[in-house]
Amino acid sequence: MTSRDNSCPFVVERLEVVLVKPSKPTPDVNLSLSTIDNDPNNELILEIICVFAPNSYVQDHADHHPAYLLQLALSNALVYYYPLAGKLHRRSNDQRFQLNCKAGDGVPFIKATALCTLSSLSYLESANNLDGAYHQLVPSHDTLKGCNSGYNPLALQVTKFACGGMTIGMTYSHTVCDGVGMTQFSQAILELASGKTQPTVIPVWDRDRLTSSQISCLCNIGSDDKNPKLVYLEKACSSPDTPTEDMVRETLNITSEDITKFKNIIMEDENDLTNKKIKKNMVITTVEVLAAYVWRARCRAMKLDPDKTTVLMISVGIRNTMDPPLPKGYYGNAFVIAFVALTAKELSKTPMSRLVKLIKDAKREAVENCYLWEQLREMENTMEMRLASKEICGGETMMMTDWRHPGMHQDVWGGLVNIIPLVPITLPFLSILLPVSKAVPGKNGGVRMLITLPRDAMAKFKEEMDALHA
Repeated sequence: MTSRDNSCPFVVERLEVVLVKPSKPTPDVNLSLSTIDNDPNNELILEIICVFAPNSYVQDHADHHPAYLLQLALSNALVYYYPLAGKLHRRSNDQRFQLNCKAGDGVPFIKATALCTLSSLSYLESANNLDGAYHQLVPSHDTLKGCNSGYNPLALQVTKFACGGMTIGMTYSHTVCDGVGMTQFSQAILELASGKTQPTVIPVWDRDRLTSSQISCLCNIGSDDKNPKLVYLEKACSSPDTPTEDMVRETLNITSEDITKFKNIIMEDENDLTNKKIKKNMVITTVEVLAAYVWRARCRAMKLDPDKTTVLMISVGIRNTMDPPLPKGYYGNAFVIAFVALTAKELSKTPMSRLVKLIKDAKREAVENCYLWEQLREMENTMEMRLASKEICGGETMMMTDWRHPGMHQDVWGGLVNIIPLVPITLPFLSILLPVSKAVPGKNGGVRMLITLPRDAMAKFKEEMDALHA
């Protein structure tokens, strides 16, 4: 099975898909998922490429393909992660997801080879190929094989390059795992491939922990004026400002010096007297300062209606903030969304220090049990409506998520040097913070940011970002 595209800088030779089954018997069981897993907003198929540097063993054994060892490691990992070999579907009676696990299930797996070197592709640094060449390195959505009994939540492809480096491409359902969960699973495969007899972290299903009935007993809901207020997105979705065509995607490199400058701008902001207190006491994170600056730059670049509400969303992990915390090894969706809403005029004119404070306040509220309960209750109450509408948030909404700490530290075949999410261009509201590639000299520190905008807005957005170098 060969994938060819005349516009692609390389060609990937793929073998046929094989079904990798658990190496030992696993339970026949039907598994329910959490409220967050069932959220229609998480019903996405994600594609991730992990790039591994060349390894001397592979270079010295030209006939060796890492897929053989990783296929065995996957089979052993599925003994622990057998739900990922099941079939996912929504039940007809209540439209909730269910995973059916039974003997004979497995994960689609592809062995592939590329005749070029990773260095010739700059270790996949460019975002220009996200809709072309790079898709050769992940299983297609068809590989998940939807049918009457459901579809596979996961498929893998291992591609060996001429230099001895490799990529692991994953196509998976966000319904079953969030980024932390998929990283935990990937780490387990690498550990087993390196000779360990079991993963360092043993997975835990336990999805009933994140349902509104479980959370409500932990939260004493008081009067309405004390209840957490969620931001409703209807006004920021499917609006006239929603971009629909001629979109472009770029990966921008933001250096550690840039981030320091961002923070200094905020600390030195003296538009009002309260900033003296902020300058003394506020501790600013990279996510907070970039969210504030990028949100405002994006709003200005898109020339949004000054009187329309624009919404910033930030995903906030809750594994360790819940009381009690989720068990170590939980690999389902475990995050809530912190919201900040302003009109485009307010966003453009609000001092950066004030924006950062609004973001910090929203994040702080988001980790409270009552806020989590309210989000879960809202998800359940509106699930059928959102399933029917399938609204996609547009120009007035921005979501920032942080992928800088993937957690895969196993030094297998030279170690992980780059991560590339193949984000659909149909999700223009999503901005992702990524670690810098370890394969590119002189890029230690800082972050990469993947962003999608209308073509004319991208040029203006980059001007806003470049202003920090002045």
